[in-house]
Amino acid sequence: MRDPLQTPRFAGVATFMRSPHRPDLDGTDADVAFLGVPYDDATTYRSGARFGPRAIRAASTLLKPYNPATDTSLGDLSIVDHDDAPVVPGYTEATFEAVESRVASVLARGVFPVLAGGDHSTTLPVLRAVAAEHGPVSLVQFDAHADLWMEYFGKPYNHGTTVHHAIEEGLIDPETSIRIGDRGGLYGAADVERFADAGIDYFTMDEFAAHDVASIGDAIAAHVDGPTFATIDVDVVDPAFAPGTGTPMPGGMSARELLSLTRDLVGVDVVEVAPPYDHGDVTAVLAANVLFEALCAAREGGSIA
Repeated sequence: MRDPLQTPRFAGVATFMRSPHRPDLDGTDADVAFLGVPYDDATTYRSGARFGPRAIRAASTLLKPYNPATDTSLGDLSIVDHDDAPVVPGYTEATFEAVESRVASVLARGVFPVLAGGDHSTTLPVLRAVAAEHGPVSLVQFDAHADLWMEYFGKPYNHGTTVHHAIEEGLIDPETSIRIGDRGGLYGAADVERFADAGIDYFTMDEFAAHDVASIGDAIAAHVDGPTFATIDVDVVDPAFAPGTGTPMPGGMSARELLSLTRDLVGVDVVEVAPPYDHGDVTAVLAANVLFEALCAAREGGSIA
């Protein structure tokens, strides 16, 4: 990563944390690879998350390698920007194949993947690659929505069906997975029952608000088991702190609360950052900092050497 005291943060081409741009990992000794997934054709309301990876890269130039809150340094890690997955605009399943292949190549090298979407449908091919490498994983999902719909308009894939398919395909273990942030309306009371039947424990935002953040973090840590993937839909955060997203929902957690809630991982993504609706890049800056905190937690927990 470039020295900000030698080159200003606003100069040069923006890469994740000002890391080297490495579209090809051959011949590198990377510990961490950042991969953008600029695809949002599976959204059901406001699009724009295709521009998320670019905005998060730009925002990440503000990051520094040392985290004093956890006494964790990323300075000695080899972090690279692995460019963007070769998405296919308008073709979700072709995009899924491309994303899965790219993530599989990262994992096969023993490199820790950090991904930026894109809409939340892009997490499904990531989980396919992760499960092929590690077996079914625990999923920690920060999200205002359960993403457990079976289909939408008669089609199987959109940003609200991801977790349903992950369960059906055996990519995650529902019993050791957990979701934080549920809020907003549903189509009927039967939806609540069906979501409960999926077997994933969850905290609604009302339940979240009744506890302190530390106790929620302890509950997450106690619930998950084995390899864990964290998927962070930025709409889990109240739109007062993260307006740049496709399906904003009032009553979410604060930026500070989300930054406090990342733990032992085999991979992480942040999705649904939609810069066309952002103000002053605050959502992109939050997303970049969430990935930084997740990397520090993974380093501290031993997921990254």
